[in-house]
Amino acid sequence: MNVMATEHSMVIRSATEKDLNRVLEIDRLSFPAPWTHLCFKLILKDIFFVIEQKVFVIEQKEIIGFIVVCLCNLRLRAEILRIAVHPDHRGKGIAKALIETSLQTFSKENVESVELEVNAANRSAVKLYEKFGFKIKRIATFMVDQDFHIFYLMKLKLYDPEKVKYQLPKEYYHVVDYYDLQITA
Repeated sequence: MNVMATEHSMVIRSATEKDLNRVLEIDRLSFPAPWTHLCFKLILKDIFFVIEQKVFVIEQKEIIGFIVVCLCNLRLRAEILRIAVHPDHRGKGIAKALIETSLQTFSKENVESVELEVNAANRSAVKLYEKFGFKIKRIATFMVDQDFHIFYLMKLKLYDPEKVKYQLPKEYYHVVDYYDLQITA
């Protein structure tokens, strides 16, 4: 899937195999259990966006974040599998831009809902997802090496086929108003 969105000196685009070394670096800096090169390579066929920032001094672009999403259940449900921003660029709206681009893609694909799992201790991520309308649907707990972990399963309903109306918060739509068309004979 090829998508391109730009804002200022940043570009969001579909990931390629050439991006994987930088993605692996960001992943290692962001998660205690990083994915392997093979995991990222296999996911390239799904929705996998990177965000680049132009470095004006050297006139090059540098990947500063990524999001990995898979479409499930005949493309009716999306699951955000991984999202990460390089530590030097956190708190600048990078994750927000990646999520917005993904949600726009889901709307075009008529995806009904989006799910993700997030560490409950990552309050900034939970708050970001809640701003987009994600709700906590389930709490999962488990132990690893004597450490107790709590994760939230969060869900966002985008499209209800019964109502045939998108339920994404209105500020994320590009269309200002909606009209019901009534055709009379």
